[in-house]
Amino acid sequence: MAEAADRDDFPRAIPKAEIHLHLEGSVDLETLLEVRRARGEPAGPDVRNRLGGLYRHRDFLHFLRNFRSLCAEIRRPEDFAAITAALCGRLQRDGVRYAEVFCSPAVFASAGLPGEEIMDAVSGAARERQRSGGPRLRFLLDGVRQFGVPALEELVRLAGACRRYDVIGIGIGGDEKALPTAAFAGAYREARRLGLRTTVHAGEFDGPRSVWEAIEELEVERVGHGVRAAEDPELMRVLALRGVPLECCPTSNLRTGVVRSWEEHPMRALHRAGVTVTVGSDDPALFGTSVGDEWEVLEDRLGFTIPEVLEIGMATVRATFLAAPEKEALLSEMRSAGGRAGAAP
Repeated sequence: MAEAADRDDFPRAIPKAEIHLHLEGSVDLETLLEVRRARGEPAGPDVRNRLGGLYRHRDFLHFLRNFRSLCAEIRRPEDFAAITAALCGRLQRDGVRYAEVFCSPAVFASAGLPGEEIMDAVSGAARERQRSGGPRLRFLLDGVRQFGVPALEELVRLAGACRRYDVIGIGIGGDEKALPTAAFAGAYREARRLGLRTTVHAGEFDGPRSVWEAIEELEVERVGHGVRAAEDPELMRVLALRGVPLECCPTSNLRTGVVRSWEEHPMRALHRAGVTVTVGSDDPALFGTSVGDEWEVLEDRLGFTIPEVLEIGMATVRATFLAAPEKEALLSEMRSAGGRAGAAP
């Protein structure tokens, strides 16, 4: 029989991976204020109140505006190093051994921050934390859909040049209705030619059509969010048949208004249909969550059993871009820890 402490701490006691996590959206208010202090800028009550408003969102478009405003507070490579170190600490406390983290250097280009300097600072901080027992981080450069096709083509070139900074692939975030997913097919072909891994945000704010385009036109390996695929039974059948993982982020969907209530969240229906669902925290600071919290949501809000939650966590590991032996090593650890907690799938 599992010890009570093991069962109670199940969401954080299990070693795990996270694959849908934005670096910029991981910056909590206290870290943001520390970054300002390190630059010699005010961080008193008035600033705290102003910046605190960035963590409250009325809907998806309001969230995107808050995300841009938060990014405007990140101004130097040293800032990126600080927020990466803080993220590593939070991931370690949540039991995360490995994470694939989105970074959006295109957002900072207009401020004169070179992408390679950003990634040098980010990867340097991550490697330092890994050497002291923290998780291993690798990075996906995330384009902004509304910036257009040429901007994504430039991002692909940057990703190819940043492999030494643990950059392994690309994605696209932003407003899904700004441009059709299919418009980026050429850039994704070039990414594959360069050996980069691929994902894209689709089926979050836009409907099933964007998911169809993601898998048919972009030929992505994973789909970010993708929950609105549940509106199309044929799409669910195809996703299940092909084994394309969806990077699900339940709390994010609720906070941005993609779903109106936990009862309406489609992740359970997707799982029943045989679609590969994974779980991540998306923008954890902006949504007041963590991947450990998301494991709790699966059980407490979405009705998954503890063995099912563990299986979704293991599906997340299988969906990573790790080499097969590294995946199997982490899966073995998860099975052992799940067995101790009485949660083996």
